Amino acid sequence: VVISVRDVAVAAGVSVGTVSNVLNRPEKVADATVARVQAVIADLGFVRNDAARQLRAGSSRTIGLVVLDARNPFFTDVARGAEERAVDHGLSVLLANSDDKPERELIHLDLFEQQRVFGVLVTPVAENLPRLQQLRHRGIPAVLVDRDSQDPQFASVSVDDREGGRIAAEHLLDL
Repeated sequence: VVISVRDVAVAAGVSVGTVSNVLNRPEKVADATVARVQAVIADLGFVRNDAARQLRAGSSRTIGLVVLDARNPFFTDVARGAEERAVDHGLSVLLANSDDKPERELIHLDLFEQQRVFGVLVTPVAENLPRLQQLRHRGIPAVLVDRDSQDPQFASVSVDDREGGRIAAEHLLDL
């Protein structure tokens, strides 16, 4: 049996709006009411329906991450770093592997758009700016990972391989 917000409201003797405030903005509700609603939530085993919240809000609390090869340790580290920061902001990360195939990358971007992700981090197979611009126009920001963008409208994060090589060679020579 799925317990709804309405079930919690009836059992707690409050309005649906009050239950919503307890879940989302408890500082707006009297402490005694918060305690009563939370007790009913625990007693009934209520679990909030994030899909319904996403539908009302128009976006999810999820970031889409599309990488070229999830087996590559570089992308594993990128995913870990993205997840650490996302969790700090109450978000989660969905990882997708393009397998270095443009058509597969587009499938993932389409799915992330349908899921109304909060944003997309992508290591594009090719510079697929029209698709990324479409995401941006629909309110989904995109950041390029390990790629430089020729379009100043897109933020990008990348490694300076040349500088890294110079530092490594200097260190070797110093040894």
